[in-house]
Amino acid sequence: MNIGRYENINVDAKIRNIVATILGDGLFDDITRICERYSEEEDDFRDYDVYKIRSANGIRILKKASEREVTNYTNYLQEHGFKVPAFYGSYKDETDIWIVIESIEGDDLRDMTNELAIAAADSLSEIQNTFWNCSDTERFDVYIERITRRYSFIKDDPIIGMAYALFLERQKTCPRTLSNGDFMEFNAVTDRGIVYIVDWGFGGIMPYSLDIARFIAHATEDRATFPFYMNDEQKKLFVDGVYERLHEKPDYEQYIRDIKLAVLNEYVEFVEADEDEDHWYYEHAKELAEELLER
Repeated sequence: MNIGRYENINVDAKIRNIVATILGDGLFDDITRICERYSEEEDDFRDYDVYKIRSANGIRILKKASEREVTNYTNYLQEHGFKVPAFYGSYKDETDIWIVIESIEGDDLRDMTNELAIAAADSLSEIQNTFWNCSDTERFDVYIERITRRYSFIKDDPIIGMAYALFLERQKTCPRTLSNGDFMEFNAVTDRGIVYIVDWGFGGIMPYSLDIARFIAHATEDRATFPFYMNDEQKKLFVDGVYERLHEKPDYEQYIRDIKLAVLNEYVEFVEADEDEDHWYYEHAKELAEELLER
C-alpha cells in the first residue's frame, strides 16, 4: 500500500464530460484523480476534487472552485502574463463550479532559499503593482467583517487586544491591491527559478500587507508551526524585495509596520481557531503586540 500522494485512474463519466465541455471534446488523452493516503489504515485517505488532464498541449488541472476564484481569474489574472497558472475556462453545474487551469509542475516553497525568496517577491510585486489602489470593495467588505469578529474574540486581552485594535483601524486606510488571500509556501510553486502563485480561492482586493505577512508569519527555522523553513535573512530578502519593486511605495517605516500588524493578525487567527496547541501563536502574538505598542 503506497503512502502519500497518488493518482487514481478510475474517473467517472461526469468528470470527463465537464472537461470536454470546457476544453472541447477530444482535446485530451487521459484524466486521473489526485488522492492521498496518510497511513496504512484502510480508511485513512482522501480523494481530492482535483484532476490531472493530459493532452498533446501538456498537463492541465480540473478542480472544484469557488465563484470568487473564477472571478479572480476572469477579472484580474487573465492575459497579464503574471506568474500564475493559465486559465482555460469554467463550468457550473447544479451545485458546483469547476475550472481548468495550467498545471505547474514543480516543488512548493517549504524549503526556502535566498533565490526563491527573491523570486517570490518578484512574482507578488508584479501583481500588486498592476492593481494598486483598485476600487473594488466586494472582497474587502467581507474581510473587514471577519477581522471585526476576530477583534471581538481578542479585545479583552490587555496587550494583544490593544495592538489588534491598531491593526483593525489601519486596515481602513491601508492601500489595497489584488491579494491571493492564502499566500503560504504550499500555494507557491517553483519551476525553473520562477515562483508561480497558485490557489486563488480566497483572493480579491485587500490590503497589500496581507500576502506579505502571511508568507513570512508561518515559516520558521525550526518549522515550529508549519513544515516551512525560512530564516530571518530570507524573510528580509522577501520583504525588502517586494518594497524595492513597488511602483507606489509607502514610507518604509510604515511599510514595515503594516506588515507587522498583518503578522499579528496571522497569529491571532490561529489562536482564535484553537489551532495553537503549544501556545506558539499566542506567545508570538503577545511579543509582537508589545513591540507594536511601544511606538
